Amino acid sequence: MPHIELRPDQKLLKPNFDGYKLSLEPVPVLSTEFSPTSHPHRVKTNDCSYYHARLFGMQNHLVRDPWAPGQCYYLDSIGLLQRVCYDSAQGRMLPIAAVYKLPTVSSNGSNGEEDVAARYNCSLLFPSEHHCLLSDGCGTVRVLETGDRNTGREWKAQSTLRPVEHNLAQGVLPGGGVLLDGRYVVRDGKRLLHFLTLQLDGQPEAKSKCLLHWHTLEQQQSGPPAWTLCASRTLASNGYPRFCALDYHAAAVLVASDQPYRFVYDSERPVVGPEPKPTESESVEPPAAWEQFPFRWTQTPDEVNVTFDKHKDVQYRVVCEPSSGPNEPSLLQVFANDTVVIDGAQLFAAIDHDSTTWSMDPKLFDIAMRKQQPGVMWPFLFPGAPDEAVPEAGDASRPPPDVDLPPAPNLSAPLEPCDFESGQDTYYTLERLSAADHTVTHTASLGHGPPLFAVTLRAGLPATFATRHDVDACLWQLQPVPLGAEDCRLQHEGTLHAFGYVQASKRQQKFLGCAPDLGYGVVCESHRGVYLYKGSYGASGAGLRNRTGAQVTIGQHQFVSLKDVGEVLGIACENDVLILLAEKAILALQLTVE
Repeated sequence: MPHIELRPDQKLLKPNFDGYKLSLEPVPVLSTEFSPTSHPHRVKTNDCSYYHARLFGMQNHLVRDPWAPGQCYYLDSIGLLQRVCYDSAQGRMLPIAAVYKLPTVSSNGSNGEEDVAARYNCSLLFPSEHHCLLSDGCGTVRVLETGDRNTGREWKAQSTLRPVEHNLAQGVLPGGGVLLDGRYVVRDGKRLLHFLTLQLDGQPEAKSKCLLHWHTLEQQQSGPPAWTLCASRTLASNGYPRFCALDYHAAAVLVASDQPYRFVYDSERPVVGPEPKPTESESVEPPAAWEQFPFRWTQTPDEVNVTFDKHKDVQYRVVCEPSSGPNEPSLLQVFANDTVVIDGAQLFAAIDHDSTTWSMDPKLFDIAMRKQQPGVMWPFLFPGAPDEAVPEAGDASRPPPDVDLPPAPNLSAPLEPCDFESGQDTYYTLERLSAADHTVTHTASLGHGPPLFAVTLRAGLPATFATRHDVDACLWQLQPVPLGAEDCRLQHEGTLHAFGYVQASKRQQKFLGCAPDLGYGVVCESHRGVYLYKGSYGASGAGLRNRTGAQVTIGQHQFVSLKDVGEVLGIACENDVLILLAEKAILALQLTVE
């Protein structure tokens, strides 16, 4: 399995970047209040699991259209899909306009009270320039034909599907799901729509599982332009997907999580499960010598002590012979009856045989071995040996353990407690899983931090994800490969300088993002305000130098306070404007990036 190393392009880094300078210049904010029926639609969960809280609380309800800059969409409380448009030429917001009416849950004949536990928020995405996928959160996915979305005309539904009722979609739980990604592919004369949905499988007495459903729709070549389900796949994991996207040809899926995802179902190719574990009779191995004759061991910076509890039917002895020549090894063996329990050749490090001593009393048999390299603490006695015994309270011969101490700080980029978003035991990995053979073809290590956010930089390309590199945030773009090639190439597309550091200090952050041209980064809180970070301060920041004479680069930091708009439910980043969807209004922050 090839391992991808995410090595940043040094040309896209700024080692002389000297941080952000606060700007007191006001940011123009355009506000559009909602009518009584145009408030955003939102479903809240009663489940207390972390996965449910994250999925329902962190979902971005304002979806940007990558094919039409300045346009984004949200679903209101009565099921109208509303179009939000910012006219950059005139510098103003156009009136909110509905482009599609989603039937309510009751109109489909289902009971909202019964389905509330399996209901999700509505979601939508744009797999192509003329199509939209819309999920009602209750298990129904609609394919909408949008035409030219710049005209603002009404959209038409081409097909309505419920994967849970289809015989190809096994493993789909009753209820809805959330759309994560979609791609429109033309292959062998066939028009295909691939999309991913996320479902949470709540376990009453265990950790919730995450299910990724990968559905493929094919458009009829004759008659009405309807879509039918032609393939369905399911991946499962105990980890939450922090990034999920289909590759260029929709032949594989990329998932970043702290737990691996694996295929559990495929309607086209049977999923071969893991090899069965050997039975007890096949897997029983003879116990190790130290399990037959147990002992405990402790250490100090200078020596290692081994203690056996004596038994009447066991005779203990030590064979210790110094080296007989310059090229001859020393010999140390501890026997219990005729069984070698400790072999000096397998010890973690060398010992001084001349200083090795042992003693015996009616209850204990002790061996003291002096280390040849004092001051080195051994992580184990020998491979497979028992763990080191915990020293008794008040034992000052051994220094206190340092397992709870943070790593030594880097003086050039000091770490703070906010840098450790998750525990150090959590490790994130990006994997590419192929639909052809259900295997992991490529993997990339992301370290202890998950991807910061995902953004579509150019229409038609898979989403770009951001990871932290030192104090910066590096954005990685999946590169195209020939059809049929099981390959994965990630390119360093750009850098938000020092954004990884400033984002880690914001404990109330809800949404992260950046402009498609990487002109600015944003940290949006749920209620209080928005932090804007521009990579350049403009003419006022040019020519600054350190005392040593080296020229430095500084960025611009601005804060926009949010008052009386309620909770922020979504953001959409454009090059010259940041659009916010709040509970009570839509805000447009007009930005000038130099």
